[in-house]
Parts: sequence; C-alpha cells; structure tokens
Amino acid sequence: MAVRKKGLASAELMTTVAVVAIVASFAIPNVMKTRMTANETSAVGNLRALMSAQTNYMNRYGVYADLNELLTERLIGVTLANGVKSGYRFGELDTGSRFTYCFFATPSDDGVDDGTEYCVTHAGTIYEADFDTSGMMVLGTNWTPGKDCVPEQFTAHPEDDRDVWTPISQ
Repeated sequence: MAVRKKGLASAELMTTVAVVAIVASFAIPNVMKTRMTANETSAVGNLRALMSAQTNYMNRYGVYADLNELLTERLIGVTLANGVKSGYRFGELDTGSRFTYCFFATPSDDGVDDGTEYCVTHAGTIYEADFDTSGMMVLGTNWTPGKDCVPEQFTAHPEDDRDVWTPISQ
C-alpha cells in the first residue's frame, strides 16, 4: 500500500494562487470605488451639517461663525471642527464678511482616489468640482482647517463660476 503525502502539489498551489489573484483583481477596484463613493457621500453630508449649524448660529447671534465658533457652541463635532473626516479635509474660505460663508471639502488623498471637491455657501447650495489638489500641503500637526490647504481654484462665490462649479443640491 502506497503512502499518500498530505498537502498540495506545486501545480495545485500555483492554480490556487492564480485563482486568488484573479478574484482579487476584480474585487479590489470595486472596494476602492465603494470607499470613494462613501467618502464623497459623507463629505456632502458634513457640508449639510455645517449649513445647518450656520443657520442655528445665525439665528442666535445674527452673524455666521467659523469652525471654532461652531464647535464652541456645540453645533458641530470635534472631528469636523478639526478639519479631517471620512477621507476629506474641511475648511472655510475667507469671504470678508460675517454675513456670508463658504466651507469646502477636498479629498485628503486626492491623486490616489480621484475624489471630488465640494463647497457650500450661505445661499444653501452645495457645489462640486473636479480639481487636481494633489499639490496641496500634506496634513501635518500645523495644519489649520480653512487657513491652509485651500486650492487656488476655490472661490467664495462658486455661483459666479459655473463653468468650474456644478450645483448638486439646495
């Protein structure tokens, strides 16, 4: 009686590795696309939360707030106030007035996931655009939300620049 060895022969092992590689080649891009879509949806939701917080602040004080003031009033959470959430950087553009605001969201790893940039203004419209923001400063300990990392293509009045900014919701 012959003794059978336990385990896989090299041909069986190579076939198994090839099958796993083929399955992974289909699965990984889908997982990455799903992650990007979830991050974009979260970014829009966070901009809506900022809009709501600004409405509450305006009703209380008669002016709009910056991220720190919204945090102090507990209208937004610490994570959003710190400027990084769900794969996006959040900040504010200086509009030159306490009666207007413009918050932005840029992918924190743009160039890797090809995410979409977003902004919202006091008019209540969320806009999207597709910029190359890969040259922006990499997040570090000295990053100030809204003060650093603002892409030059961002404007406090996206409604005046409709060839770049596309309204997606009101």
